[in-house]
Amino acid sequence: MDREGGKGSLEPLLEKITVESRLKVDDIELKKHKAIERREIFEEARKQLWLAGPLVTVSLLNYGLQVISVMFVGHLGQLPLSGASMATSFASVTGFSLLVG
Repeated sequence: MDREGGKGSLEPLLEKITVESRLKVDDIELKKHKAIERREIFEEARKQLWLAGPLVTVSLLNYGLQVISVMFVGHLGQLPLSGASMATSFASVTGFSLLVG
């Protein structure tokens, strides 16, 4: 592969790049790379939130069911409230954890 001049030389194909111009190019590439990373991070976070949304909803509804049950028992008095609270805590630690896995 000869050049137009007919000589095969080993001189560089690209112009010599000064240190100052290279720093400018590196800064531009760095800013461009960060912008791409931010966009990718936001896209990934959006996808994960979309997938985790139903799981979060189910957990909140399950907790809400327990809270509402204890609130209803709270109208019966202090002793039934403490018993229901202990039973709910015990059931959530043992039974529900084993069922859910």
